[in-house]
Amino acid sequence: MEMVITFLEGLNLWWWLGLAGLFLIGELVTGTTYLLWPATAAFLVGILTFFFAALGWPFQFLIFAIISLALLWVGDRYVRPRLKAGTDSGLNTRSTYLVGQKATVVATSGATGRVRAGDTEWSAESIDGSVLEIGQSVTVSELRGTTLIVQSA
Repeated sequence: MEMVITFLEGLNLWWWLGLAGLFLIGELVTGTTYLLWPATAAFLVGILTFFFAALGWPFQFLIFAIISLALLWVGDRYVRPRLKAGTDSGLNTRSTYLVGQKATVVATSGATGRVRAGDTEWSAESIDGSVLEIGQSVTVSELRGTTLIVQSA
């Protein structure tokens, strides 16, 4: 037990920076943002121990816990939703750029057929079951798998 107390009394800037680095490596592996906040707290406690060397280890751990919990709450409530909102930009998502576009029917079999949207032919299905006619202009309403759901333009 005395060995543990001796170790804890020797906590300094480098120990806290090492712990922050381990948390950051864990964050890189998981990508959850949950380990980012304890890493930040460990860094801040390390800076505090640099300026206030007499700060005892119980206070260092208390400060670490308080800062970690506060940053975790703020990060989960305010930062994560903003990060998540930024990831769905619609880039290279077919459903976002095809919906609302005009297409031309190139083959038909009743309410199903093939349409040309841009430079690609797609399987198509009429949204209301109406018959598609070759050469007809249609508007894409949605994308279901690889089938465009279309309606008369």
